[in-house]
Amino acid sequence: MPQPRRRRRKLLWLLGVVLLPPLLLAADALTARLVQAAAIDGVARYLGWVATVLLYAAVAFFIDRGLRIFVWEDAYTRLTGNAAPGVIQGAASAVIYSITLLVVLSDILKLDTGAVLISTGVVAGVLGVAMQNTIGDLFSGVAISIDQPYRIGDWVEFEDGTLGEVVDITWRSTRVRSWNASLYVVPNKKAATATVHNYHRPTKTYAHWLELAVSCDISPLLVRELLLKAALGCRRVLRNPAPLVYLCDPGRPYRYMVFVHFPDYPWRYAALDELFLAIHAQFQGAGIAPAAVTYQIDARRAEAPVASLPSVPEVLRNVAVFTPLSDEEIATLAEGLTPREVGVGEGIVEQGDAGESMFVIATGIVVLSRRIDGEMKEIERLGIGQCFGEMSMLTGEPRYSTAKAATNVRLIEIPKAEFAPILAANAQLNERLAEIAAARRAHSEALARALAEPTQRGMLSTEAEWLKQLIGNFFAQRH
Repeated sequence: MPQPRRRRRKLLWLLGVVLLPPLLLAADALTARLVQAAAIDGVARYLGWVATVLLYAAVAFFIDRGLRIFVWEDAYTRLTGNAAPGVIQGAASAVIYSITLLVVLSDILKLDTGAVLISTGVVAGVLGVAMQNTIGDLFSGVAISIDQPYRIGDWVEFEDGTLGEVVDITWRSTRVRSWNASLYVVPNKKAATATVHNYHRPTKTYAHWLELAVSCDISPLLVRELLLKAALGCRRVLRNPAPLVYLCDPGRPYRYMVFVHFPDYPWRYAALDELFLAIHAQFQGAGIAPAAVTYQIDARRAEAPVASLPSVPEVLRNVAVFTPLSDEEIATLAEGLTPREVGVGEGIVEQGDAGESMFVIATGIVVLSRRIDGEMKEIERLGIGQCFGEMSMLTGEPRYSTAKAATNVRLIEIPKAEFAPILAANAQLNERLAEIAAARRAHSEALARALAEPTQRGMLSTEAEWLKQLIGNFFAQRH
């Protein structure tokens, strides 16, 4: 509910509370005078009863209304972050008006309150025996509303296999819409005692894993890289948490496990469809087919498909920063470089360490983080074809951030000694690296709210010019 409307309702309630007593007193005095003028026997008594009923009804109404405005719509929402369940609101209203009715009967008819309560208890007992299932559902609905194992909009699965989206929680039942748009009506008593699998708790993110079998003749490193590329290329597969790929069974054939996260459970089938198509495209491009049998039999083995990991020049050619380089320069730079495998969670470089090399990501995701106010905070995630560490290689500065592998990562490390001849012969590459380094530093500093020398290098273009000059001086001093 919009804030201005909520504030207006509170003011109207307060105004009603202030005006109610004088209005009732004025109405009572006017009624007494009219009755006295009419001089009709019994009219005064009946009008007095009406006034009493109206008074108690008005008080109950304002109590109930105030509870809804100040507690259910305001305090409860602020404390829990959710709207108050209708079952609880209805139960509170029923208690308020029941007490009001009891007070009215006691005041007007001069009934013994204790006798009324006893008789009410006897009637309630009889009704309780006759309606025990309904009453059980009612109290179970209240318990569900308080404990909130699920809310409207959550996708849940009960232990009996009932699966769908919760669309309503009433006094008696929970209503669940299934995949085929039909409706399950689950009694609250049953729902309160059942084991419930809530796909939207604690977060909506839905994790899924699947296994694939591939011939053991194919390099596991290649298969793992292809599966990771397929997962990272899917729009509905989250980058955070990052996809994971493992060789889980080195039998014949090898079995691989792909562990991914989707935005939420309802996207499951669409996301799996996209993932399977991406895996098929990656395998087809590499000339690989998943094993068609449960166990690989050597005697019937067909010719192994020809597939291999991308070479270092192929990886470097797909890096945006190296687009100014010719094929000959790429080949020269790639000489002597060997890819390096880094496992999930392993550190690559640490903030503050000395270093004169940069890294190119051939496969996987790398997380860059910095220590800000004594705490390590993530500043960026880099994927296939991106690079990091260029600041230390180009300027000789300590490592600006800490880099860790979020997935299995295949890296190509480029030392300064291998890079210096290429950089000296290509001014355009110098400018491109300066721009990338400037952008990353500006992004990190903005996050840390402490831009280095803001008066001199506040704009990105100025930062790039400064780094370009620093790179030139550093390479000139060393070579």
